[in-house]
Amino acid sequence: MNPKSSQETINKIEEELLNIDGVICRHIENSDLLGRGAVSQDILSQLRNFVEHTMLRIYADSANVEFDYEYITIAEGIKFVKSQGKLKFLRKFHEYLQIVASHYTLEPENSERVMLKYYEYLLKMKNYMSEKYSLNILGNLNKFPLDIDKNTQEYYEKIAEKINIDSNNSTNDDRYYIHKIKPFFVNQRIYYEVTFIPVEGNSSKSDRTIAFTTLDLSKNYAVKLWTYESDIQILGKTMPILIIKN
Repeated sequence: MNPKSSQETINKIEEELLNIDGVICRHIENSDLLGRGAVSQDILSQLRNFVEHTMLRIYADSANVEFDYEYITIAEGIKFVKSQGKLKFLRKFHEYLQIVASHYTLEPENSERVMLKYYEYLLKMKNYMSEKYSLNILGNLNKFPLDIDKNTQEYYEKIAEKINIDSNNSTNDDRYYIHKIKPFFVNQRIYYEVTFIPVEGNSSKSDRTIAFTTLDLSKNYAVKLWTYESDIQILGKTMPILIIKN
């Protein structure tokens, strides 16, 4: 396989991926007109094909892979990506889609709930493909209506601002059990609200602590966390917050 053939194959995969992306972006543009439920329903019908072509594009870039477009299969791309630990978000996303997108046509209301759950994975895909391949997909994802009220969004924006400031504050480190993780989004970046409890002792609900981070942690595991205290100004008041150091 010569380099020209390899690049031609990549170009063909990217062309198909961008075709699907164009359909998804067109649906997002119709959110105000059709409503979030109907648009979510339309987007869900495209997602499995979209994710699988993303996997195929990543596979095509593998150092040990040379192939012609006519002979490559989606299954090979899926198998390769699922073997890469750093791409576990794509593996999980594809597994969700195999269940939902393949066997059901959801009602608009249920489609909304599913899309809100998938938003995090779509944003991870968007950022990964941009950083790794300079490939611009989901360019208008920020227009998908998350319907977060103004005060809540301002609260999250102020927290994100504090997280993004490198802090020399003293940190506390201990082992905690991750109880709950809630993603939130600011300027197309993913942040997490993490609820955890100490591993040692008989913990109760009153021992639960909430902190914020950009770290993509796994819940139901015990991990060592480095945390420090900060604060934000919200609604004319100073609110203390806890940040998990990266």
